[in-house]
Amino acid sequence: MSDPRLQEAAQRRLADDFAGAEALCQAVLAEEGGNAEAMAILGICAIERGDSGAGRDWLDKAEAANPGLASLYLYRSVERQGAGDLDGALAAARRAGELAPERFDVWGRLGDLAGQAGDFTESANAFSRALAADPDHPAAGPVALRLAGARMETADLDAAATALDTAEARGLAGATDVRRLRAALARHRGDWTAMRDFADAWLSAEPEDHEARSASALALSQLGFYKKAANAFKPVVEADPSAENWAAQGRIILGARDITRAEGCFRKALAIDPDCAEAVFGLARVHTFAGRIDKAEDACRRTLALDPGNLEAYGQLCEVSGGRLTEDEVAALEAALARPDLPADQKAIGLFALGDAKHRQKARAEAFETWSRANETKKLQHNGAVVSAYDRDAQHRRTDWLMAAFDRDSAGEAGDDHAGATPIFIVGMPRSGTTLLEAAIAAHDDVLPGGELSAMPFIFEEFVTWARKAAWTGGAIPADRLAGWRDRYRGQHREFGLDGARWVTDKQPSNFLAAGLIRQLFPEAPILHIRRKPVETAFSIFRRNFSRAWPFAHDLEDIAHYYAEQARLCAHWDAVIDKRFTVVQYEDLVSDFEAKLRFLMARAGLSWSRKCLEFYKQDRTVMTFSAVQVRKPPSADHLDSTSVYAEQLAGFNESVAALGVDPETGAWLGDAATAETTVAETAKRRGFWSRLTGSG
Repeated sequence: MSDPRLQEAAQRRLADDFAGAEALCQAVLAEEGGNAEAMAILGICAIERGDSGAGRDWLDKAEAANPGLASLYLYRSVERQGAGDLDGALAAARRAGELAPERFDVWGRLGDLAGQAGDFTESANAFSRALAADPDHPAAGPVALRLAGARMETADLDAAATALDTAEARGLAGATDVRRLRAALARHRGDWTAMRDFADAWLSAEPEDHEARSASALALSQLGFYKKAANAFKPVVEADPSAENWAAQGRIILGARDITRAEGCFRKALAIDPDCAEAVFGLARVHTFAGRIDKAEDACRRTLALDPGNLEAYGQLCEVSGGRLTEDEVAALEAALARPDLPADQKAIGLFALGDAKHRQKARAEAFETWSRANETKKLQHNGAVVSAYDRDAQHRRTDWLMAAFDRDSAGEAGDDHAGATPIFIVGMPRSGTTLLEAAIAAHDDVLPGGELSAMPFIFEEFVTWARKAAWTGGAIPADRLAGWRDRYRGQHREFGLDGARWVTDKQPSNFLAAGLIRQLFPEAPILHIRRKPVETAFSIFRRNFSRAWPFAHDLEDIAHYYAEQARLCAHWDAVIDKRFTVVQYEDLVSDFEAKLRFLMARAGLSWSRKCLEFYKQDRTVMTFSAVQVRKPPSADHLDSTSVYAEQLAGFNESVAALGVDPETGAWLGDAATAETTVAETAKRRGFWSRLTGSG
C-alpha cells in the first residue's frame, strides 16, 4: 500500500468513516483504474455497511487485478464469514497469512476464526504469530488475552499464564477479562487459594458481578470455608433463583455438613427443573452420606443419563457400587476422559473412577496403571508438573522438632476449663480404620461423631508458626494462647451442632502431629492411634482422590516415607504420654472386635454399650471415603486387598522396612539412618521404582 491516500483510507475504514475511505479510494481509482488495493478497501467498506453484494463484486475485481494481494484475502475472510461460510473464511485468512506473514492483523484475524471453529491449537499459534510480528501493536493486549483463552482450551496452562502476563503488560492489568481468566486458570490447576485471591480482586472491582461471586464461592468451598462460600453465593441465588444456582448453593451447604438444608436446596432446584443434573447428583451425595446406598446409586445413574460427561457422578457411582459399572458406562467414562479441555481435578476424578471399574473387572494391570495416571494428574494439578509436592526432609525435621519439644508429658501444666464436650481424638494414617473406630465409639449414647474436623490442623500450624517466632522449645504453652485455640476448636462443635454431648469424636488422621499440643489443650481427651499394615494403608490411599492437603498421597514412595514419620512420632507419643494415648492394631480390631473395642472404650473413659457392636445399624451421616464401608459389620475377609497386586507393589515392604517400620504391623522399629541402602536404592533394586515410572 504505497499510496498514502490508501493508507488513510484504511485508517478511516477502521474508524467507521466509510464515506471518507470510499472517497479516497475512488480518487485513487480515477488515476489508476486497476488499483487492487483501492478496490479491496471499497469491497470491505461495502460489506461493513451491509451491502454484501457490492462488496463481493469489488473483491472479485480486486482479485482479478492482483490475486497475490494479502489484504484481499483478509477482507474476503470477512465476506465469507458474513455469508456463514466459516471454512471459506478460514481458508481466506490462511492464504492472507501465507502472503503477508509479517502482518499482525492477518494473524489476529486467523486466530479469531480458528477459535470460532473450535481449533484452539491453530488459534493459539496464530495469535502467537501476531504478537511475534508486532509485540507493540495497539491491539497486542487483547490478542494476548485471546491467546491465553486459546492456550487454556488446549490445557497448556503455563503458556496461558505467560499470555496473561503479556496482556497485563500491554495495558490490560486489572481488566475484568484478565481477572476472569486468572481465576479460571487457577480453577484448572486446582489452586483454590489463588482462585480465591483472583476472584476477590475481581469482586472488589465489580461487586455486582455474579460470575465473580460464583468464582469466589467455589474457591472458598474448596478451601473448606463453606459458610463464607454460602454467604458469598447467596446474592447470586437471590438475583437468579434458577435450578442451576439452587443446586450450586446446595453443594456448598452440603460441604458445611448441613445435610437437611442442602437436600432442601436440591429439591428446590428439581422443582424448577426436574432434569437438573447437578441437583440430581447433589441428592446422590446426600443419599450416600445418609447411608441410602441404593438411592445413591440410582441418583448417580440418573445424573449420567442427563449428563454423560459428569465425571464426579462416575466417581460417586464407583464409590457406592464398588466400581460396578456397565460396559456402556465404562465406554462413556473413557470418552469423557478423552476431552482435551478437561481441568486436571476433573480428569483425576474420572481416572480414579475408571481405575475402580477396571479393578472390579479384575483387569489388575489396567486398574493400577489408571490409578497411577490419576495420581500423576493430581501432581500436575498441584504443581504444574508431574512432580511430588511432598517434602520428605521437611517432614523428617518436623518430626524431630516435635519429639524434642514434647520430650515429656506436659498435661496438667495448663488445664481445660471443661466448658464443653470432651474430644476423643482418633489419629493415624488416612485409610487406616479411623472411620470404623469412630463409627463404633459414636454409637454410644454419650458420644456424637464429629468426623474429620478441620480446626486442629489449622490450630497446629498456627502453633508451629508461633513457636518459631517466640523461640519456644518446649514446656508449658502460655495460657492465653491455649485459651484462644481451645475456644476456636470448640467453636466448630457449636457450628456443627455438636456442643450438647459429653464426648465428641474427631477422626482427623493428621492430628497425630498435634498430640503434644492436644495434651495441653485438652488434658482429659483420649487419643486413640489406629495402626494398619503399611502396604494395605498405602494401596488404599493410592486408589483415592486425596486433596492437595495430603501431598504425599500421590506417590507410593512418598506414602512409605510419610507412614514412617507417622510411626516414629506416634511411638514417641506412646512413650511419653500417659494412659490417654492408646494404640490399636486395625487387623486385631477387626478380628476380635468386641474385646478390642471394650479395651479402647475403657481406656477412653467410656462405659460399655452393646450399641457400639452394631454401629452399622445406626442412622447417621458419614462424610468420608468410608461412607459405604461403615454401613456393614467389620469383617476379616477384607484385610487383604493387595495380594492380587503383588507385582505392582513388589518392593513396598522393603521400602518401609528400610525406613524403620515393621511391614506387617506398621510399628516403629528403629532409625532408618542405620540402613545400608537408601529407600530409593532399595526400591529400585526390587524393580519397584521402574514399574511405577516406566524407567529402566
